Amino acid sequence: MKWTKQELLRTEQKVEFDEDIVIDPSVFANNSRINAVEDVHVSGSGWLDEEDDRFYADIYISGIMICPDAITNEEIEVPFETDSQETYAFEDTDEDGVRVVIDEVIEILPAVIEDILLEVPLQVTTLAEDEYPEGDGWKVYSEAEYQAAKEREIDPRLADLMKFRNEEQEVSEDGSTAEKELKDKKR
Repeated sequence: MKWTKQELLRTEQKVEFDEDIVIDPSVFANNSRINAVEDVHVSGSGWLDEEDDRFYADIYISGIMICPDAITNEEIEVPFETDSQETYAFEDTDEDGVRVVIDEVIEILPAVIEDILLEVPLQVTTLAEDEYPEGDGWKVYSEAEYQAAKEREIDPRLADLMKFRNEEQEVSEDGSTAEKELKDKKR
């Protein structure tokens, strides 16, 4: 999926593409959230705007990511679909979102790889919550279990205050007139 400016000028300045591509797994070597991709299909169209001296491309990408399980580290197949609009300039520019064409050759593959990396999930697992591993003195909690435990947890700075409040309630339940005495003192 490469085109030179001269090729585009000869072909009415418009191209259609619809290809299966293979991306070398080494491309993802520095990313711990994805190991590889399979069955990547790229389709779309692009056109050259001679007035702006830019090439515009609409890209649709689908395939399967091979990601490590967040708990077991086993490989999981995660299907993905994404699309993007890319702009290529034939002159140097500081504009955000615009790719500079090198040696008058437009190459779509780097944009495809970036789009795939944007779709990589932060974490993925195939285990159900009741299958999370646990051992002697440790357990992997689900997000819901963690939030429930956090709500039940008492702030250590307020623990003594809670003890005082509980003692006061016990005294008043015993029929003591502590509350009445406090009210009388305020008058």
